[in-house]
Amino acid sequence: MRLTFAITALLSASAATAQHLPAFHAVSGVAADDVLNIRAAPEAGADLLGTLAPDASGVEVSALNAAGTWGRIVTGEGVGWVSMAFLVPEAKGSLPQVEGLRCFGTEPFWSYEVRQGELATWNTPDSPEETLQAGPFETAGGRLWPYSAVAGADHLQAVLVASPEAQCSDGMSDRLYGLSATLVLTGRISGTLSGCCELMR
Repeated sequence: MRLTFAITALLSASAATAQHLPAFHAVSGVAADDVLNIRAAPEAGADLLGTLAPDASGVEVSALNAAGTWGRIVTGEGVGWVSMAFLVPEAKGSLPQVEGLRCFGTEPFWSYEVRQGELATWNTPDSPEETLQAGPFETAGGRLWPYSAVAGADHLQAVLVASPEAQCSDGMSDRLYGLSATLVLTGRISGTLSGCCELMR
């Protein structure tokens, strides 16, 4: 009963606007002998942090600048900005169609990977890996988000609720992610954890 109440409360959170990020993108329109620059800020003159190959795919854009012309991505231990003029969305590259999610948190450290309709894995530094059977990603009734995924095994059940959040921090680096996570565990392990998620292919 307590688990059902927690799920209902999480899924009934208000959703004011449609969310299309985070989403996987592919580089497009860059010459084969050129690269797409990753900048420290959403402007062409900002410091160069790195580059993307002209055929790069699976580039996760988690936020846009106010004008919608630059997309924020994770690079190294922080974030960078890439011109959206050279990125195109990938098919099934965002929730709820994306293949999976990789979620994580600190204090305590934990990680949870789920591939919809397949398997989910739960990890902490102090316990063996747990494998669960996962269902599909779903959205709250009548809303575009949050997204949920239920998984279970004989001795452990997990409900993941992920919501778009442009500034989700892992607390250990300068990286910012586009999804916040709440993970509810019951069974051999019991508790509610919070963290961030990134998309998984």
